This record gives sequence, structure tokens and C-alpha cells, in this order.
Amino acid sequence: MNVLERIQRAGVVVLLPGDIPWQRIVPIGDALLAAPIQAVQVLANSPHAVRVISDLRQRGGEHLLVGAGDVQTEAEVDALVDAGAQFVHSSRLTQALYRRCQAREVLYLPGVISLFAVQMAQELGCDIVQLTTGGPSGPDFVRVVRQAVPDVAVMVAGDVTAVNAAAYSLAGAVAVAVAEPIYTGSDQPMTDIITQARRLQRAWEAGEP
Repeated sequence: MNVLERIQRAGVVVLLPGDIPWQRIVPIGDALLAAPIQAVQVLANSPHAVRVISDLRQRGGEHLLVGAGDVQTEAEVDALVDAGAQFVHSSRLTQALYRRCQAREVLYLPGVISLFAVQMAQELGCDIVQLTTGGPSGPDFVRVVRQAVPDVAVMVAGDVTAVNAAAYSLAGAVAVAVAEPIYTGSDQPMTDIITQARRLQRAWEAGEP
């Protein structure tokens, strides 16, 4: 099973900051696996992101897919992939990062906000995009994108909750990327992470065909 298939199987991808205290990685990893959450995306926004990714890969093994989020440079791609990142997200479509990910044989997942950007990602060769959307029209926009560019998978980020997760699934998204309420900060009880993750996972699965 390739990385895109694993994202689709996971359905819910938890967004984690890169500055999580190291001593919290083990309990957070255990809580996510207990839910179970099968994929996370660690934001490359701190010097600790490399350590966080490495620790989560070791903790989750084959049960947890770990990606790097908001990557800005080719050097970051190398450092984070060396740490164990299995896919790379950038905040916007970047040809240089796409090529670097191709060279490192990792899935590149650009952030997009428009149909035009999705079409550009397709022309570049991307298999999946992270589409930021939300509000009542969010699922409808996903449906439009899927109809216009059916060969590019869509992971939705933004206004995703247990209330609308099923609607995004029914609209054709392969997954949703979520921070709050699943992860709200380093003081959050592990039991709350499990509870929130299970609630969103059930909502997502309710919309699956």
C-alpha cells in the first residue's frame, strides 16, 4: 500500500505543531494510536520538528503514517525526510519542492485554495492536494474540484469538524486534516485526545460510501 492509499485509509490526519515538548511525544503518540488515528502531519515550524517526526515514527512504527507540514525549502525536505517524514506538504504549490520530493521518493502534497491551483498541481504531476476551504459551501467546492479534476485526490484542511466531516467525505475528499479539537495543546489530557479523535473518525466514516 502506497502513501496516498494510506492517507485515504486513515481518513483523518491530525495536524501537530513541531514544538511539542519531547517528553509529551510518547503519550501523544500512544493516545493517537489508541483512537486509532493512522496519520499525522507535523508542522515544520520549529527546530524540534525533526525530533518530533523521528520520535513519532519510532513510536508508531508501521501503524502511524507521519508527514511534514508547511515545508518551505528543499533543505527542510531533506532534513524532515531524513528524520522519517513519509509525505511533505507545503503551504503553496512549489515546483522546486515537488522536484525535491520526487528525487527523495516521497509524496508531495501542495496546499491550494482554488480550482486553478488544483489544475496547476495536476499539470505538475501531483497526485493529491491539501485544499483549504470551509463554511457551508466547503463540501460543494470540494465536489466541484473533484468533478473538474478527478485524477487529483483532495485532502481538506480548514473548517473541519465532527458536524461537517461526513459531508466532505460524501463530496469526494479522501481525507481531512484537523488540528483542534483533536489536539488543543500540551496540557490536553490524553483521554480527551482519544475522545475527540474517535468522535471525528466516526463522523468521517459515516460519510464513506
